[in-house]
This record gives sequence, C-alpha cells and structure tokens, in this order.
Amino acid sequence: MNRNMYMIARHTDWKVLEDFYKNVEGGLEKLERMKKSCEIERDDHVFYEEHELRYASVNFEFLYDRRRKLNAEFVWTEENLGKLIRLDQHIRKLEYEMYQKFVEIKRDLDGLIAQGYNVYKDYQVEGEIDYDEMYIDDEEHERKYDWPCRMLQYYANFKLLDWFSFGDGQEPEDPRDENCIFEAWGKWLNYDYFVKNGMTVFLCHLMDEFHWSLYSYSDIVNMDLRCFYLNYDIML
Repeated sequence: MNRNMYMIARHTDWKVLEDFYKNVEGGLEKLERMKKSCEIERDDHVFYEEHELRYASVNFEFLYDRRRKLNAEFVWTEENLGKLIRLDQHIRKLEYEMYQKFVEIKRDLDGLIAQGYNVYKDYQVEGEIDYDEMYIDDEEHERKYDWPCRMLQYYANFKLLDWFSFGDGQEPEDPRDENCIFEAWGKWLNYDYFVKNGMTVFLCHLMDEFHWSLYSYSDIVNMDLRCFYLNYDIML
C-alpha cells in the first residue's frame, strides 16, 4: 500500500466531488459508485484498512481524475512558463541553501568526533524541501486552504521527490552538479530555459510522479514560493 494513501484516509467532501464530476462525461454515475463503496457502518471489529481506506481510495481517484482533467486543459502560456521557471529557480536556491547547511553540519559533527565525542560517529543527516499552504499565516492562504488543497498536501510526499542526505565519512553532494539535474526531454525541449538548464529532479517528480504527487500543472505554477521551507534531521 502506498504510504500516501494512508494520509488521505479521511472522510470525503462529497459536495466537492459532485461539483467536479457533474462536468465530466459519465462522472455522476462514477460518483454514485464511489458513494456506494463508502456506505458501511463503522464497526469496531473492522480493521482500519477496511474502513478508512475506502475513503482513501475514493479521494485518490478524485485527485487523480482532477489532475488528469486539469492537465489536459492546461496551456503553457508565456505567463505559466514564467511561473514554472521561477519555481525551478527557487527550488535550486533552496537546494543550494540546504547544501551549504549540510557542509556546516558536517564540519561541526566531524569536529566533535575529532575531539573524542564518539557518540557522533556514524551519523546520518537528511534534508527535505517541504511545502505547506498554511506556512504563511494570512487570510489569503486560509481561504485557499480548502478540502482539495488539504488532500493534495496530505498525499504529497515531498521527501521522496528528491533525496538529500549524507553520512559520516561522506561529502554532501553539490546540487549544481550535472547528475543532480534532469536534462530537458519531450515537450521541455521546446523551451530554451530547460534546454539550457535542465530541470530539478524535485520539480520533475512534483509534476510527473503520481505516486508521490497529484498536483496538477495549474496547482504547481500557482504555488506560493514563500510556502516552501527546509527541514533537517540528524540521526546518531
């Protein structure tokens, strides 16, 4: 079971699904099937997976259908392309900031080990670029944080969009190295920026890897850059 499915094992907002599927061919019939699949009384003898995951399955299917529909309707205008480029550049900035922090952490931990603090030996350091619409506390973001937005955030596994880590005896990897960037492919060969600079692994997976993200193109280009932040974890 995809770990992210457990994160969206929450009651469905049927009004949101009704508004969406009424504009999709065969959507209302599909919606009825979804509702029937969740028609089960809560039973303490029924395992979690047999009850809440019914909602998770429905929520996933809605988010997947929504993503597919919105992506099919999406147009890569100059404005949208510019937003995507700014996002790619922002991710690169965060990745380099993380790399600099890794270098600093390595220096400090190696220094402690050299002084005889052996508890720090075999350390492992991980970093993560995360996104939270409510990271900015204002009315605008509170209005945006509706049920689909919450489900998209619950489902997204930002940690797996790209893996940032190093351990004792290893050097942190500079994100500017060529092997940390995907070369342009497919439709991205039509855009000079991506032909010249490639695309960050993080952004590529955010757009195309539905096991970790169900954001649509329109969701992604409208992400608020201020809502991205860095997390670190040191394991001894």
